[in-house]
Amino acid sequence: MSADYDRLFHSPGDAVKTADEVADRDAPAADAAGPVSPSGPGRSEVAPPALPITHHVAQAASAPPVREARDTEVTTQMPATRPAPPPAHANGMMRTPQSEAPAGARYEQPRHAPAPPPRPAPAPAPSQQFADAPAESNVSRRSAQPAPTSAASIGNHRAIDALSHVGVKAAVKMPSQRGWRHLLYVLTRINLGLSPDELYEMELHNRIRRNARDSYQIGIFGLKGGVGKTAVTVALGSALSRVRGDRILAIDADPDAGNLADRAGRQSAATIADLLADKELARYNDIRAYTSMNGANLEVLSSEDYSGARREFNDEDWKGVTNIVSRYYNLVLADCGAGLFQPAARGVLSTVSGLIIVASASIDGARQAAVTMDWLRQNGYQDLLGRSCVVINHVVPGKPNIDVEDLVEQFERHVPPGRVVVLPWDKHIAAGTEIQLELLSKTFQRRITELAAALSDDFDRIERR
Repeated sequence: MSADYDRLFHSPGDAVKTADEVADRDAPAADAAGPVSPSGPGRSEVAPPALPITHHVAQAASAPPVREARDTEVTTQMPATRPAPPPAHANGMMRTPQSEAPAGARYEQPRHAPAPPPRPAPAPAPSQQFADAPAESNVSRRSAQPAPTSAASIGNHRAIDALSHVGVKAAVKMPSQRGWRHLLYVLTRINLGLSPDELYEMELHNRIRRNARDSYQIGIFGLKGGVGKTAVTVALGSALSRVRGDRILAIDADPDAGNLADRAGRQSAATIADLLADKELARYNDIRAYTSMNGANLEVLSSEDYSGARREFNDEDWKGVTNIVSRYYNLVLADCGAGLFQPAARGVLSTVSGLIIVASASIDGARQAAVTMDWLRQNGYQDLLGRSCVVINHVVPGKPNIDVEDLVEQFERHVPPGRVVVLPWDKHIAAGTEIQLELLSKTFQRRITELAAALSDDFDRIERR
């Protein structure tokens, strides 16, 4: 048997023998003695005779081409694994053949070796993996995993700008300046902070400090004389100037002998006519030479003396003076006369952005204020009425003959809420002398401050003249 193996694997002529010769040579040996399989001790079974190689070749040759194509397809799709070679014995009797025997090569079609299995593709990078994925998976991944913040996504916004929206708590409370809280702080150094009244006053001041676009003009009107228009103009201008700290000018626009400069403290004899006659006005100091200033830094430009005036103050004078002073003053107040049909009043109404209607705390004064509001509504000043305030002024001491609270409710139907202010009677104003803000009563000062805050709410509104 060893000779047969040597002849089969080591004879050079065997490589060129045909399958028929090999079959003819091996057939007698197979018929003489069949292989015995030791199935158990003491007995032997004869294995069934092996089919000759020619039989296999004939079957392979007679196989239908469809089956061959199917086998080829299965072989191509499912790569077959080569069986492991038998181990080599120490005596060299059993060796692994280097190549398959070419038996039946002329009867069967050559089979191509199956293609090697594809190598597993390397795992793509995270960025490439998301780029190659479908749109739906990209959307789901983006929703599941937030994109990392980068400098490109932040943009050009500065980091310091975002800190302006961060709330900061004060480390030290501001001590109270009046009342029992102030007394407690002075005696024991126990700081309870500002009182509710002081906090409210601070809120009013913050509203008054709003930035006014361009030169904001406010007109003070009243159809009846003696209702306190000039006193309201001086007190309001002084409060605005003290809280804001910028340039504020009050102009005497009353053509009937107004006394605004006398109530504010006259320092200069120059008038509006002198200012309009000067053609070399180039800076603020040139304007300042024609105005007077009181203790609260409110400046006043007086009208021409009534006894020596050649004509009354009209709309051309108002427009001419406002074109000059609007470049140097943030707020301009106009103390107007008692009529609305006068040319000066029409000129003021054509340029102002805010309005104050002053009425006395009487039934006659209330009627005049109501007539003024109706006239503004019927003559094309409806928008100006929405930026107006009503002042109910107690010009005489004592209790008035009208229900002031009911009057306030009636006026609040025509103006925005919080714009009806009631001024108490003040003996300092009743004296008729120069008005000083610090000499007014606390209640009067608070009401004037509330009036200034209500007017300041319109400083940043778009609908302006």
